Amino acid sequence: MSPVQSQPATLPLRAAMEARDATAIVDAFAPDAVLRSPLTARLVFTGRQEIAAVVQVLLDVLDDFRYTDESCDDTTGFLAWSARVGGRPVEGTDLLRFGPDGKITEFTAFFRPLPATAQALRLIGTRLARRRSPARALIVSALTYPLTVLTRAGDPIGVRLIRPALGGPSQDDQAGDSRRR
Repeated sequence: MSPVQSQPATLPLRAAMEARDATAIVDAFAPDAVLRSPLTARLVFTGRQEIAAVVQVLLDVLDDFRYTDESCDDTTGFLAWSARVGGRPVEGTDLLRFGPDGKITEFTAFFRPLPATAQALRLIGTRLARRRSPARALIVSALTYPLTVLTRAGDPIGVRLIRPALGGPSQDDQAGDSRRR
């Protein structure tokens, strides 16, 4: 196994994503590639046709998309990125497995933070479902809306509850300190 290298834009997928070239993005995948959803283990996209549908939605949903890091060897690659989804900052890491021809055979995405991930679930799921019918899109939107609202509301509350439990200052204490300076 060769040593891990970190060089900008060495992966065809990265160059294609940076150019927002849907055809080149899909071409970076093997014909029978698997793309695993970051949002549920129950949803796997197989083959270029399904991956092309996901790519088109991602290009529509992810704003200000840019890669921040890349590392790969002959069989495995990692791409770190940041973007905005529904106006919220999101960052992610993609794990790629390559076949002997260098094409992606497996792709697994990871997103954070949770409020942005919930927003991504809603937007991506709704747009994918809309390809089949507006009714399906409406159902997906309705099912994912509560998660989006709860994670957005719970994020600041959870931080205020957890931070003091760790012995550190609460967000309120930090805000007061910065106002006193």
